[in-house]
Amino acid sequence: MRRRRLALTLLLLTPGLLGAAPPAPEVVRVVVLSDFNGAYGSTTYPPAVKRVVGRIVNEWRPDAVLSAGDLIAGQKASLTDAAVQAMWAAFDRDVQGPLARAGIPFAFTLGNHDASLARDRREAQAYWTAHPPAVAFADRAAFPFRFSFTLGGGSVFVVSLDAAGPQVSGEQRAWLRAQLASPAARRAGIRLVLGHLPLAGVSAGKNRPGEVLAGAAELRQIMEAGEVLAYVHGHHAAYYPGRLGGLNILSSGGIGGRDYVGVPGTARSTVTLLTLRPAEGRATFQTFDAETGREVPTASLPAALNGLNGPLRRVTDFRR
Repeated sequence: MRRRRLALTLLLLTPGLLGAAPPAPEVVRVVVLSDFNGAYGSTTYPPAVKRVVGRIVNEWRPDAVLSAGDLIAGQKASLTDAAVQAMWAAFDRDVQGPLARAGIPFAFTLGNHDASLARDRREAQAYWTAHPPAVAFADRAAFPFRFSFTLGGGSVFVVSLDAAGPQVSGEQRAWLRAQLASPAARRAGIRLVLGHLPLAGVSAGKNRPGEVLAGAAELRQIMEAGEVLAYVHGHHAAYYPGRLGGLNILSSGGIGGRDYVGVPGTARSTVTLLTLRPAEGRATFQTFDAETGREVPTASLPAALNGLNGPLRRVTDFRR
């Protein structure tokens, strides 16, 4: 009898048995790939996209791909419903499909080329309703425009904002606060927020009002109060890891990039491998030139960018 009681005690104390949750992974690896759409209406992608997707599937094998938007080339009123549907079919063929077959979820925020016009939003909703990412959703009531989910068995909590344009409503700001205060968020060792437009200017070509988020200071304060490790954005298509006040920023770059504010001749295509360490509340990154495959040294980037709502100051890793 004593041996049976001891065996039962060991079963109850052993992680993963009798329904107990397995331990959280030490690292969660995600690839950040954004702004890879072609010209308006395009149903093909630049050659670098195929190379990057191949590297994700065959070499990096991350836990997920995160994208800060501009997945297709919409935002043109003259495009027909059929044309937008054809672009989503091309995305499914060249990006989502290969990743899904490899068991790699593609999680995203929608960009201005994906979800600015009413027709574009309708078609984006139709596509993503039929192809939801294989992640653990925390809130999907307004999916695919805004939602939250976890990775790594709940150790990473991600909020996807509807930030395809410069205005983020008061109602959505309240929702963001509530998401960051939720039990799932508080249990996570790392919290990230995805949004398409940036809080501060990064690229010279888009360093103006309307191309960054309005009310950026308040949004940053909400994220700081919610202990967000980093805000990951797209739109400016210029890779830069920086610090804005008390918040880390990952400007995720793109396929076909833009020059930095005040630094001409710096445009490049990029993809980033982000290694999240939930127990430490820390993340490290490696970024690669999507054309050459070579790593982009962080030390080679400008020490600071003095764009609208800036400055952003370069960092070598993300820490709270």
